[in-house]
Amino acid sequence: MRPPLIPPQPLTLEMSDGYRVFARYWPAPSPRAAILYLHGIQSHGGWFEWSASVLASCGCTVLLPDRRGSGRNDAARGDVPNRQRWLDDVAEQLAWIDSHTRAPREIVGVSWGGKLACSYAARNPRAAGRLLLISPGVFPRVDLPTFAKFAIAVSLFTAPDREFEIPLNDPALFTRNPAGHDFISRDTLKLQRVTARFLYQSRLLDRRLWRGGDGPISQHVTALFSKSDPIIRTQETAAWLRRTCTQTPDVTEFTDSGHTPEFDADAERFDRLLREWAIGIPAGASPGTG
Repeated sequence: MRPPLIPPQPLTLEMSDGYRVFARYWPAPSPRAAILYLHGIQSHGGWFEWSASVLASCGCTVLLPDRRGSGRNDAARGDVPNRQRWLDDVAEQLAWIDSHTRAPREIVGVSWGGKLACSYAARNPRAAGRLLLISPGVFPRVDLPTFAKFAIAVSLFTAPDREFEIPLNDPALFTRNPAGHDFISRDTLKLQRVTARFLYQSRLLDRRLWRGGDGPISQHVTALFSKSDPIIRTQETAAWLRRTCTQTPDVTEFTDSGHTPEFDADAERFDRLLREWAIGIPAGASPGTG
C-alpha cells in the first residue's frame, strides 16, 4: 500500500525440485544482517515491500519471496506437495542469501509466515540469529466451518488438489484503514483458494508447534501483536512463545492496530520498531503496552 522507500530488484529463484519462485531483493553493499522475509497465507511479497524497504534502509540485505503457489507464482497455485517442501524452500532461500553475502542471517515472518518461521527456526537452531514475528499465526482465531473440514478430510483421500476458500476474504480482518481495505480488495494476486492438501499440511505445522514437536526456539525472538487481532489469538500465542523460546522474547502489543500493521493509517510506531529491531535495539515492551 505504501510505496517502498527503496525499489526492490525482481528476481527468480529455482528451488531444488525445479519450482521457480518470484522474489524481491534489496542488496546492501556491507549489510549488518541478511533477512529472509516470509509473508502470510493470503498475501504475497507485494504487501510488504514498504516494511522490507525500511529494513533495507537500515543497512540490511532483504530477500522477500512469494511463497510457492502464491503471488506471482502461478504454478501449482494454492498447493504444496507436503509441509517439508515449505521448510526446504526456506532452507534454499537462506542458502541463496548465503551465496551473496556472509552477513548474519535473520528471519522476519508475518502471520502464516510467522508460523513457518517458528517451525523452521525450531528445527534449525543455527539457521538465524534472530526472528521478528509480526502477528504470527501459530494459534489462529479464524477457522473453517465444520462442514468444510469434513469435505477437506474426504478430499484428502479422493481429490487432494480440490480447492477450498481461505476464510480471510474480508479485508477488515487485516486492517481498520479504508485505504488498506481498498488495496486488498483490488489485489488480483492475493490467494483466495488453496487445496485440501495445503490446508492439511498447514494444520500439521500447527500441531507440531503446539505439541513442541519441532523443539524449542533458541534464537532471540521479537514479536509484535495487535491487542484486538481478529485473525490470531494474541494472548495464547504470546504465552506459547514464552514457553517455547529458550531466551525471553521481546513482546510488544499494539492497542490501536489491525492484524497487519503494514496497512495502518499511521505506521509511525511500526516504522520505529522495525528500525530499532534492524539495528539491534530490543523492543523491551510487553502485552498491554502501546
